Amino acid sequence: MMRKEELQALHPTTLAVLCDKLASVCSDASTVAKCRGLKAEWVILQSPPSLSLKEEREKDAKRWDLRKRMLGFLEGHDEVDFYPKV
Repeated sequence: MMRKEELQALHPTTLAVLCDKLASVCSDASTVAKCRGLKAEWVILQSPPSLSLKEEREKDAKRWDLRKRMLGFLEGHDEVDFYPKV
């Protein structure tokens, strides 16, 4: 199992990549859907900076919330879950 501390040390983009990897090798449809949803959310939040400080703070709050949800989801998976089964 990946330890919480190990996951917390990762950049949110890396967490999104792990979600993508898990989606590509997992056979469970609900896990695949959750992974793809989390990664898609992260991609959407990667937009050019806004001129509005309020909008930037809102995006930062959404990114932080998404990071926490990705951490919670990935915490229950083994490192081997992210690689193809041969």
